[in-house]
Amino acid sequence: MHKSFVALFTTVSIVSCVGCATVKQSDTARTGLEQLLVSGAIDDSLNKINLEPIAGANVFLKTDLLDCVDKNYVIVGMHQRLHGRGCTLAASAEDSDVVLEIASGGVGTDRTDLTIGTPEIPLGLMGSVPKLTVYEKKRSMGTAKLIVLATDTASKQTVINQGYSLARSDHQFWSALGAGPVMSGSVARQLEQHTGTSENMMTPPKLSSKKSQNVGSGTILR
Repeated sequence: MHKSFVALFTTVSIVSCVGCATVKQSDTARTGLEQLLVSGAIDDSLNKINLEPIAGANVFLKTDLLDCVDKNYVIVGMHQRLHGRGCTLAASAEDSDVVLEIASGGVGTDRTDLTIGTPEIPLGLMGSVPKLTVYEKKRSMGTAKLIVLATDTASKQTVINQGYSLARSDHQFWSALGAGPVMSGSVARQLEQHTGTSENMMTPPKLSSKKSQNVGSGTILR
């Protein structure tokens, strides 16, 4: 009986060790992944805003109602896109052709975790049976909901009022009994495309159909 228990304990311990994944930690207040999720969602949300009606105009960007995490990235990202439409930035509303207001309806991250296995089992003086993770999946998402309103300075007529722009970025991770980790999602694709590096220990299956979307100066495969 004792030998059988020892054999079971040893087997569970070995399998548990095989199924463990390294936990990533950060030395900064926010992880790089969190920041990439947020900035990726912001980029996609800004890219959905049609600025053609004010192309070439002298624009004052009104940001006093913008209250969200990474606010400066939103502002500079909008500056970049205005310049890309041939606009110039006015120092004040009085000196502008158009006043462009921008606000946020939600900028942040969420995460869902799924773990299949058994918890650690305490055995009193004999120690404990380690936690066994058979399958683990984590999905982190960045969301950005932005709204813009452009008004002609002289006539006070609305030039842009297309409603809100909502976008989401994602990063997925899974492992099963030592197989993996496999990472996928918009952040993983962007990192691999722009840095040529991948944290995957296994190559995820390729999808036959892919869509490309321009983000800033690069292109993300979806």
